[in-house]
Amino acid sequence: MSCPKTEPNVVKEEVMATGKWVKLERTTYVDPAGKTRMWETAKRTTRPTNTDADGVGIIAILKRTLHKDCVVMVKQFRPPMGCYTLEFPAGLIDDDESAATAALRELKEETGYKGEVVGVTPVTCLDPGLSNCTTQIVMVNINGDDVENLNPAQQLGMPLYTFSLTRSLTLSLSLSLSLSVFQSFTCMLSLPNCVPFFFFTLPVQISLRKHEKSVCIKYNI
Repeated sequence: MSCPKTEPNVVKEEVMATGKWVKLERTTYVDPAGKTRMWETAKRTTRPTNTDADGVGIIAILKRTLHKDCVVMVKQFRPPMGCYTLEFPAGLIDDDESAATAALRELKEETGYKGEVVGVTPVTCLDPGLSNCTTQIVMVNINGDDVENLNPAQQLGMPLYTFSLTRSLTLSLSLSLSLSVFQSFTCMLSLPNCVPFFFFTLPVQISLRKHEKSVCIKYNI
């Protein structure tokens, strides 16, 4: 005889520790079998009251005459990882900002590029086993022929990379976003070595040379 199913629900949330950007909570909940359990949950303290998303991830496509379209990415040191990561431009949504507005602001700050929003995904969770942190993916086109984008001046001083956009990459992006699946596009960098990493569950390889600004993505499939 099977046990009766119970609708899972959160009973209470108790704050264990609070920092400037993150807080840790002890979550008491009832599982589908009706058993009361405990969970440790990390939450951001910065989520605006007018949105369900904490931040934005930006897939920016640089378009230039007589050049292949490129994906713009940034390299920055991430203390939790203890190393540099290569990622899509991203950031938190400020009060009274929409996802689109936040994306254009973050893109300008992190890359120096001025872009145009062409699409925004629904709110998507990032790591639901650890946190309630959510994001919206914003697709942006950058007119590389625009005078403002000829010599982009970054405001945050992070190294900038552009990746030639292949048909395989375009298909991967479209498929992943249509399923509202987004994972951090990050990898541990050890320049100038070739670094394997995963992009939306597809194994790829990036070959970076020291001081190289434009690199190509190659799929191992």
